[in-house]
Amino acid sequence: MRLGKILGPVVIGLLLCTGASEAATVSGVVRNGTLDRVEPNVIVQLVHHSAQSAEVLEDTTDAVGAFSFEVSGEPSAEVPMLLSAQYDDVPYRSGRITDLSSPIEILVYESTAQDNTIEMISHHLIVDAQGRQVTQILIFQNTGNRTFKTGTGHGHGIEVPLPDGVTEVHSEIPGVHSHGPTLVDSRPVTPGRMQLAFTTPIPSDGNFVQTLKYGAPSIDAFVTPSDFQVGASSLRDVGPVDMGERTFRRLLTENVPPGGQVSLQLGVAASMAPSASSPSRDPLDGAGKGPWALGGIAVGALLALAYLKMGSKDTVEVRTDGALGSEIRRSALIEQIADLDDRLEQGTIEKDEHEKRRDALKAEVVDLTRETTG
Repeated sequence: MRLGKILGPVVIGLLLCTGASEAATVSGVVRNGTLDRVEPNVIVQLVHHSAQSAEVLEDTTDAVGAFSFEVSGEPSAEVPMLLSAQYDDVPYRSGRITDLSSPIEILVYESTAQDNTIEMISHHLIVDAQGRQVTQILIFQNTGNRTFKTGTGHGHGIEVPLPDGVTEVHSEIPGVHSHGPTLVDSRPVTPGRMQLAFTTPIPSDGNFVQTLKYGAPSIDAFVTPSDFQVGASSLRDVGPVDMGERTFRRLLTENVPPGGQVSLQLGVAASMAPSASSPSRDPLDGAGKGPWALGGIAVGALLALAYLKMGSKDTVEVRTDGALGSEIRRSALIEQIADLDDRLEQGTIEKDEHEKRRDALKAEVVDLTRETTG
């Protein structure tokens, strides 16, 4: 059975279609990637855009897992159709549909409450030393063939220990919240990659210490201002790196095991050192604006990325809709790829492990390029 709904004359956040009038058929199959079988009786939704509205169609897969929709106009690269299926209370989406000549397959998976197939691919810290806050961007990969799902609410999902002494966290990703000293992301983790982004304050003494539940093959910290003194760090100082029109101080460590720590002590920026004629002040004071002067984290509908805005005179933005933010993240990922290649040449990493991590990082670079170029 198919059900169609017209959603208003103006749909916020949806692209407008060029208005093709010829009818088209959208068909495909829902396949269970865990059990390698087709799935009957699964509700599939299609969102189809027109110049005046968005039409939501529903169909239920038949005995061979097939679904079909009749729509007015074919999809295009500018306005793709969106397909999703709900299985075991988890939403699954197809890829971008721009060509109906290829078969459409929506993969769904069985669920598990075990997180033994969840790996950390990379971990980025963007340290705003003057604004006394850290934005973290974590890339996870579910290497199994089941969706990790433990429920919703406090105490469920992926858990990330917060920095010592920190219980505040800000994220606009649905389901992300703090539970005491732990960040909880209650989103189901389907096979493949998932990104988590959040911001926390830096403790008033400038001492940042965080224990990792999941081991990380690499952790990058990008500190701004680049002349800010960093001492007693578990990360190696790589030196200044240019990203966009800004210079950051990059710190790096590799092969951090589960239960390991990342730490750094923030001192004073050379440009902020007190002179004889001026009173000394705490470089992490933030002019009383507090750690949330940045305004929060902006997250896209399908990809969770962070946005960082300083509360000081100079401003840096790390956001989905800004060229600087994408360039910063892309540069960080490319540097990680180069590091992996160097380690392969030096024989400090196995070829299979190198290819797995490199492929995941390259996929993130491709995603960022698509965001930038549209």
